[in-house]
Amino acid sequence: MSTSRRLALAAAIAIAALPGIAAAAEPLGSQRAGTSSGTFLRIGVGARAEGMGETFVAVANDPSAIYWNPAGLASLQRRELSVSHVDWPADIHYDHLTLVVPSRRLGGSLALQFGVLGTDIQETTDLQPFGTGRTFTYSDVVAGVAFARRWTDKLLVGAGVKYVREDLGTQVDGPSTHSFLFDMGSIYYLGLGSVRIATSLSNFGSEVKPSGNYVSPYTGEVRTYDGFDPPLIFRYGVAFEPIENSVQRLTTSLEMNQPADNQQLLKAGAEWSYHRAFALRTGYNFRADALKFSAGAGFTGEFGQMHGTLDYSFTDGGALGAVHRLSLGVRL
Repeated sequence: MSTSRRLALAAAIAIAALPGIAAAAEPLGSQRAGTSSGTFLRIGVGARAEGMGETFVAVANDPSAIYWNPAGLASLQRRELSVSHVDWPADIHYDHLTLVVPSRRLGGSLALQFGVLGTDIQETTDLQPFGTGRTFTYSDVVAGVAFARRWTDKLLVGAGVKYVREDLGTQVDGPSTHSFLFDMGSIYYLGLGSVRIATSLSNFGSEVKPSGNYVSPYTGEVRTYDGFDPPLIFRYGVAFEPIENSVQRLTTSLEMNQPADNQQLLKAGAEWSYHRAFALRTGYNFRADALKFSAGAGFTGEFGQMHGTLDYSFTDGGALGAVHRLSLGVRL
């Protein structure tokens, strides 16, 4: 076994051992499940990353890096535009757009993102629990900017800020929340083959709380809204290519996630590509209650001066139903 493979295996074993160490006690964060605001930010961006089981923190070499690890944006050398769509359970749809623009003047890559989650909900009341016949639109929005650069020949760093608005039923006199959140990350190449380790911190910010007051329907008193923390998540992982030549390439990735309001998650994923034109992907979340298994495929092609990509992923949601994602990308 080569030195790079031994090192990658050792790193994988070390990461995998961490949840076992914590197993003797209550899983870290599980006692705070369901206590975050803006949880739509947990819906992953990009069919490629999702096809690999969300093990993308150490891969992060396409525009979806703005979501998984902004440091990966520094590896993009040409302008790229990516649009992704996901059909989430309960007829919820999430669309996300990312534009990456490398800048020699800034010495790195600048990226912009815009995402919208939306669904129609049937209005119900205490007297009409099966619906009033009216529906209202529920929508959340995220918009932000990120910047990344190569700090050295081995180290990539990146950070971003985003504006988040969550609609809590404004069409039926409900409140909404607004906040600014921050992302940051790094990728470090060890200098042994393609082995790299990475970390990222997403959705860092202060407590999110609706403005204004409301009248209690039970006591009639005027109250202020409670605040909740954003869905903070810390990711760290390792990735490398055990096979890489002019014909095929195999990328493997192992990742740990620590959400602020749930237990640690251990994920593994792989991507096999043939002549950089066709790819198959799969991933598995070892500690999730649902959405464990993912798979997908991707196609790339040249269209004059443009390079296009089409990616699809499937996630088995069990009782929630299948989750389908589609992404389109153009490199200019």
